[in-house]
Amino acid sequence: MEQTVAAEPLEAFLSAQQAGIAQTLESVEMWSLNTIAHYPPTPQSLEWDRANEPTPARFFAAIRVNPTLPYRLYVDEPPAQSVSGRSLLPWQSLSFLSGGNSQLATRYRALAAGDPVTIAEVIASASDEPDFGMDVGLFEDNGTAFGAVYGFGETPFGNDNLDYGSQAPFHMGFYHLDWLTRMAQPDLLRTYPLWRIALFGELADLAFQTGHDYWGWRFLGWGLHYVGDLTQPYHAVPLPGVSTFDGLLLVARGQTGEAIQLVSNRHGVIESYQYHRLTRALVAGDWSAPILLAVSAQPTETPLSYDAMVHALTAESVEAAASFDAAIEANVPERFVSDPNFEWTGSGYESGVVEHVLEQKGPVAVQRLDNAVIVQLQRFSVVASRWIARGGASAE
Repeated sequence: MEQTVAAEPLEAFLSAQQAGIAQTLESVEMWSLNTIAHYPPTPQSLEWDRANEPTPARFFAAIRVNPTLPYRLYVDEPPAQSVSGRSLLPWQSLSFLSGGNSQLATRYRALAAGDPVTIAEVIASASDEPDFGMDVGLFEDNGTAFGAVYGFGETPFGNDNLDYGSQAPFHMGFYHLDWLTRMAQPDLLRTYPLWRIALFGELADLAFQTGHDYWGWRFLGWGLHYVGDLTQPYHAVPLPGVSTFDGLLLVARGQTGEAIQLVSNRHGVIESYQYHRLTRALVAGDWSAPILLAVSAQPTETPLSYDAMVHALTAESVEAAASFDAAIEANVPERFVSDPNFEWTGSGYESGVVEHVLEQKGPVAVQRLDNAVIVQLQRFSVVASRWIARGGASAE
């Protein structure tokens, strides 16, 4: 039988651990200032003060996330599980974003305080939550009241065609740029996933150590999202497959917008493809499918340090980037991945991406894309198991 925890309102955790949260956030702030290049200090007016009322609004300001999300108690229902007789939540009750193909297809169920929920359900649900808009609108030029005071400055990069485009600097970590790119495009250095990972990792430790296991696993799930992002080559390299010289030529010719659009499309296509291949295997109960084994068969319980996120993990993603990008370019219909005037997100092709590949590129292309995705998922599985192991270590 799977271990369960009781769903706990955020207000209960904040009220019970006001002093501990203050100490944790102070420690993370000091670590970030000393460790993360270009880290923008938390404005003093936003700091979590032991003397102030411990409200969710103050907490969201202190950790500098989008405060307009409901952050409610809920879980994702597994695609193979029956939801007969269960009341489901619409996507719009969880996020202000239009939603991607995977999010709109997911079934969400509300929890009440005290409801039992499995640890796996908490982690799986929370790991998707940062894409609900948690990091959207945080820069001073995003037109939000909170972005104007959070201290992040202007948006360094992102795809303006996407309603979630401003979250990119929090979900991408360009930690291995060559010196010439650093000199020519310094804004690419303003990336913050390592900060998010440390922030939610330390908050998870606090929650576990003080008996708030639900929030321990939920914070760990939030952190897992950024850990997973750093295993994705498109989150570790600005322009996979493009040399430094060619990249600078694009800048000089004013063609960076076109290049960004192609990368954005390839990124979106492979995520849609991966989602549908995994979901179909789950619904079919095909537990021996290589794509499912890639996620589940790489267990390790050695906890992962924050520094490893920058050095080992992203280095592997950078090394894999060119071949990953080449596989997508060669095996996906050209319009989807090689036309800078095409926008994949919201195109209407997402749900049929596997069929489009099969029809236009053939079964060999599906196999090649599967192989590329499997390598990526194996890398994710190893680091994910090491991150989740933090929960067991902290709860002891």
